[in-house]
Amino acid sequence: MKLNKIFIGAVALVIGTAVYAQQVSLHGYMDYTNFGVSQIIEQKGDNAVEYSNPAAEFGSFYNGSTVVNLFVDAPHFEFRTGIRLNASLEPWYDNWRDSSYWRDYKTDYPVSYFFQGNIRVGLINDQLIVHAGKYDEFYAGFVVNGYAMGAPNIRPFAERGNGQHLTAVELIPSVIPGLRFFAGLPILPGADNDIDYRNANLWKNLYKKFKLAASYKLAGPNITLYGGWRPGTYYDGLNDKKGVDDFTKNYFGEAYLQADMPSLIPGVKLNATYDFRYRDKDAVKNVVEKFVTAHHVGVSGQITSIPQMVINVEDRFFYADDHYIAANEKLVYNVLAIGGTRAISGTPYLIGLNANFIYAQDAKGSTLNNDARVKGDYHDDIALTTDWMKAAPLPKGGAPGRYFEVYLYPYFQKNFGNGLFSLGIELQYTHFEARNTTWGFNYRVPVGLRFWF
Repeated sequence: MKLNKIFIGAVALVIGTAVYAQQVSLHGYMDYTNFGVSQIIEQKGDNAVEYSNPAAEFGSFYNGSTVVNLFVDAPHFEFRTGIRLNASLEPWYDNWRDSSYWRDYKTDYPVSYFFQGNIRVGLINDQLIVHAGKYDEFYAGFVVNGYAMGAPNIRPFAERGNGQHLTAVELIPSVIPGLRFFAGLPILPGADNDIDYRNANLWKNLYKKFKLAASYKLAGPNITLYGGWRPGTYYDGLNDKKGVDDFTKNYFGEAYLQADMPSLIPGVKLNATYDFRYRDKDAVKNVVEKFVTAHHVGVSGQITSIPQMVINVEDRFFYADDHYIAANEKLVYNVLAIGGTRAISGTPYLIGLNANFIYAQDAKGSTLNNDARVKGDYHDDIALTTDWMKAAPLPKGGAPGRYFEVYLYPYFQKNFGNGLFSLGIELQYTHFEARNTTWGFNYRVPVGLRFWF
């Protein structure tokens, strides 16, 4: 009995110490941007010009967004969970009943409002980190964003549209300061009772899905190098991917390199990206080539040396070789993004301008779908439109295609202590040519209301 009391007392002491040491915090983000008016003017292949009726749109194109995150931090342990809702307090995104967001292969309709739930555990004085759980757009700190366009075209290690679940280890050896390693596997929970679903976790399939990354910081020049590789991309556990093959089919392999150079040039922050994708002969039907590739090169910079001004510039170039997107098709694509803000001295106000200029060319006029995005699950993160604005109607294929887009967004903004209000106008012109020519012009007047807490 005495031994039991000692044991119970020791357990209580450990639990009490952990509870005392931990910090629980609640953070969130609200975006209830409305469009005061939007209209689309477009010319189709028969030369008829059509005008949509001007209309207001509530909650922006994705019907608003409210994110609430719960963070629990304790020594060598972190827990993250969060919900994301739309303006009607339903799961985020207005077509959620038809999308794959936050539901698994076995679920007819979404049953969870939670877009993440994961832990981070530090071992051996935080030299070995264990990550496990459900994530959304998770890079684990091994990918840096562009200054003008945000996240690069490198697929996250775990995400809602690719597979949210991940179990990984991260090594941070103290004997080599600045060096980090990462290795992870998309082990799906709850799969043991479903023989089809369980195929995703069979080792004969699972080992092909590992995700590796590393980074090294050069302390002297303040340059951090990043790199990663995964031999395959599998859309595991997603309801909109039909059939067992989606757990065993490799859509593409991917490797990337990045360099983050925030102080290489005084007053200018820089980073550079190279992303390489490849598909093997089993992924390319009715094509003789055994190995097809696509390439992405990006350069991004931020200029802060001008008083009260911030200028962001980014260029991304893509090239998809023969047959990567579709049989006998190739694509050249370039987007130049420029953004800048100018603070009004002595006030919480600023003015800004964002601009995108896109040019693309393909061999057969068959690379795009109706959303003006590149077809397929191999490079669908490239678009001929900005922020999901409607583009020109697709031209008729069967001839080389040329595609242009110009996007301008001048705006005025007032900053608050925990948010902002903005007012501007988005203008987009698109021009597509293949066997015929189409064009489209549309505008939106966003009234931005965004808050953080």
